[in-house]
Parts: sequence; C-alpha cells; structure tokens
Amino acid sequence: MNIDDVINRLSNHVMGELPRETLLAASEQRTELIPRLLDYLEGVAGQGDEIPESQRVDLVFFAFYLLAQFRESKALPVMLRIVSAKPRTVNRLLGYVVSESLARILASVIAGEVISESDASNGCNVESLKQLIENTAVHPCVRSSCLTCLTILVFHGFLPREVLVGYFQQLFSGGLEQERSPVWDGLVSNCIIAGAAELETSVLNVFDRGLLTDSFMGRERLSTMLQEHSGEVSFPSYESSALIDDCVAELQGWASFNSTQEKPAERAPVGSNAEPEGAQRVMRPWPARKPKPPVRTRAGAQRLPGQQRPFPPSSPRKPAQPLVRQHPKVGRNDPCPCGSGRKYKKCCG
Repeated sequence: MNIDDVINRLSNHVMGELPRETLLAASEQRTELIPRLLDYLEGVAGQGDEIPESQRVDLVFFAFYLLAQFRESKALPVMLRIVSAKPRTVNRLLGYVVSESLARILASVIAGEVISESDASNGCNVESLKQLIENTAVHPCVRSSCLTCLTILVFHGFLPREVLVGYFQQLFSGGLEQERSPVWDGLVSNCIIAGAAELETSVLNVFDRGLLTDSFMGRERLSTMLQEHSGEVSFPSYESSALIDDCVAELQGWASFNSTQEKPAERAPVGSNAEPEGAQRVMRPWPARKPKPPVRTRAGAQRLPGQQRPFPPSSPRKPAQPLVRQHPKVGRNDPCPCGSGRKYKKCCG
C-alpha cells in the first residue's frame, strides 16, 4: 500500500470499521507521510470556518492521531490553528477527540520537540498553549484540554511542576474570564490532579464565587481532594495520561470502530452554544463509554454507579390514637347549635 492509497483510504473512512491495515501501512511510511499530512492540515486550517458541507474531513481525525504517534513537533502550530476555529467547526472536524484525547495528542506532539540546552531548565515551550487557554473565543473544551495537556507534560517530566502551578495561579489571579465557564472546572480539576494544595485558597474562592458549574463537587470534598496527594501529579484511574504511541491500540476500543456496538444517542455538540436543532450532524468516530468512578457515600463507603443510594432506616411510628369527640353529636333534625333556630340540616349541617 503506497502513500496515495493510505491517504485515500483514511480520507474516505467507512464508519464501523477500524482501518487497521491502513494505519499500520502509514506507520511504516511515516517519513514520506508526515509532510503530506502537514500539508493537508495546513489546507484545512486555511479554510477556517468556511469548509463546504460536501467536503469530507475524515483525514483530520486520523492525521491528529498519526502525527501524535510520530511525535511530530511541526504539527503543533497547525493543530492549534484548527482547534482555535469556531466550536461548530471543531466539532465537525474532530468530534469526541476534543474531550477524549486532544490533551494527550497535543502532549505527544510537544514531547517530540527538541529542547535546547538553554531552555532545558524551564521545560518545553508552552506559550502557544497558554494563548489558546486564555482566548475566550476558543471552544471551552479545547481550552480545558490544553490545561490537561500541561498537566500531562508535567507528569511525563517535560515541564517542571512549579511552572505549572505558577501558571495556574496566574489564571486564578485574572487570567480567565470572571464568569461561570467549563474552563474553570478544567482548571480546578487539573489543580486536583497536580496535587496543588498550595492553591487551595484560590480554588475555594472560585467555588465561593459560583464560577464552577452546578455538577462540580461540594466545597468540603474539594478541599479534601486538593490535599490527597499534595505536591504530586496523580491522574484518576479512569483518565489516561499516556502519550499516543500506537494509533491502532488507541482506536480499536472506540465504539464507532466496532460495528456490533450502537451509536450513542444524538446530542448537541460538546461545548457548543448552538441550539440542538441547529447542530451540525456529522459522522465522527465516538469512543466506548468509560466506566464511571465509584461514588463515595457519607459514611465513606463506595457504591457502584447505578446502585441505589442507601436510605436511613425510618423511625418507628407511634400507634394511632382513636379520635375522641369534643362535643355531643348533633342530629340533622336537631336545632342548629349556632342559635339560628333552624334545623341543623338546613343551616350549618
């Protein structure tokens, strides 16, 4: 299979099938393929938000994964240009990649950057990521993914932890918009992952000001989690921090590449402010559902997702007391007790 065949097959992907052989052929010809993929992405980025509805964009999805696997640092600028487009365009080009693996893809590309000796002490250059994080016009899930990308780089030793914590403090001190946004959730989540106990005051201040979404954890739990692994980067078991090493291994678990699994119910694009009826419906790959983490009960025990919440035993009821009449019973034909002189049935009865 030559390069033209690889590009043609990935550009016309058949939903429900993993192009395993094509991806393997792409890996074997990476040297020749890289410039072709970069040129293609440059063309897509140049179109901005004016990509025709009839134009197939399947190759964007696979190009992101392949260039991440190849650790191609030259791909970073064009990738950031593409994900800086309007949310509707980003959803069309990448779909679930934005929330599932964009952080790891960007970290994999940055990891391929050659660090000069003069910059080695400060780690890799992440200024372009910072600019995107602070840009309010960018897809909020993309901005959150860039925050996670920084944390992944620290986890793998490409960026000093103190640089990450220092930047997070800048964001708390005015680097982000002062209104409720999913980006604040992303920042606080990454503070927890990074064990940034030193930022607890700033995190709780954001919570108290109502900048986090309603789905976020409570204040006391938030404070506890910030202290759980203070000073150490630790990702939860249900969230991968691995760099992209093998596209086939990465994608074979996705539900869209398994024809026996059903497509999830349609919904508005993630992070889009468009109304559902105006959402652009495109066939982008979607991942298998992740297992939800156990939920902690008040007593500290864990319950599985879907398990009913335990209810406290109800207190024993007192035995019912018989009703006691306070006044003599008035017959229907008796004089009305109100003193009107009429029969009870014709008056108050």
